[in-house]
Amino acid sequence: MQHSSIPEDANVPVPLIIMSTADPVLRDAAVFSALTDLPGTGVLSQDLEPQSGTIRRVIIDESGIAQQQTVPLAHSCLGCAIREDSLPALESMVQSGRWQRILWALPVTADTAPAARPLANPEIAGRVGVQLSGVASVVATDTLVDDLMGDELLSDRGIGLSPDDRRSVGEAIAAQLAHADLVLTTGSDARGGVLLDHLRGHRSTRSELFDAPELFLARHVHRVAESRIEPRLVAPPAAQDTGGVWTIDLQSHRPIHPRRFLDRITELGSGRVRSRGRFLLASRPRTVGSWDGAGGQLSIGDAGGWQGFSPSTRLIFTGIDNDRQRIQRAFRDVLLTDAEIGLGNRRWLDMDDGLDPWMGERHSASQGRPPRD
Repeated sequence: MQHSSIPEDANVPVPLIIMSTADPVLRDAAVFSALTDLPGTGVLSQDLEPQSGTIRRVIIDESGIAQQQTVPLAHSCLGCAIREDSLPALESMVQSGRWQRILWALPVTADTAPAARPLANPEIAGRVGVQLSGVASVVATDTLVDDLMGDELLSDRGIGLSPDDRRSVGEAIAAQLAHADLVLTTGSDARGGVLLDHLRGHRSTRSELFDAPELFLARHVHRVAESRIEPRLVAPPAAQDTGGVWTIDLQSHRPIHPRRFLDRITELGSGRVRSRGRFLLASRPRTVGSWDGAGGQLSIGDAGGWQGFSPSTRLIFTGIDNDRQRIQRAFRDVLLTDAEIGLGNRRWLDMDDGLDPWMGERHSASQGRPPRD
């Protein structure tokens, strides 16, 4: 395979790929593939050292290690610390003129969205000298079902980003898959492959792990990548139910009863399912409720307001066990009935809904009016 030489024009941005995974072996394999098949590739690899509070940065290419350094974390915010360490390093790599392309391998289990957002800003990308060509995630289909649907914690595997990282393995993988433009896979498990297609983002693609040239095809559109993880824009996958993998799309413009929501949240969120979306509470009609569940864990919160969107609930559930009827029944039960809607909105706005610990205190939410079907 022929590869172009390094551009003489220093103003030509260097293509950059951000790569994530929850498996250090897969990360090493992807880096090896890129270095072997694409000479002229520089790799920026980062690892957080939770116990010492440091970040280790290594820059390598096909000739070996070009630079390595361990520095204290600059922020308690891990995403901020990774970004603060990486941008000067990327800029230095570009200014060296040594590499045609750069692969940024994030710390294992790190989210890609916080890393990608600054580089979607033309001013920052121009200063660094890169063009974000894509965001990639690496998974093994042979273990994907257990990794995503099991309840094992990152700390159980010793791959948490910090001593208090209580995320599950499934939670970390689900976040990476949702944002990725490209998913690189290894393995032959058919059900794992179907599950992957149900969970990867819209307009994303998948390829074999060792197809290195595929990695650097320009495919990143920031607006599209952000829409994949935006609860207001959640949508079901195009993948078909097969091999025991299913997805259900639950929607309603009826507000949700806050007390019944809390009472039935275990029925909605438990089991071997991946769930994501938005919800509309009768007690918080101006607030977009965010819902994100994977790996036996569920996160709900305040995702902002409805500006430009019709208030509604839409929850997408993907599973592998016979949980569909239970989830559908619980969803129907939490919606306001006709009689409850007829009572008027003041009843719900004055209610202590018990959700402050997850969604914050209500402020202007009480000025809204719950919509009807």
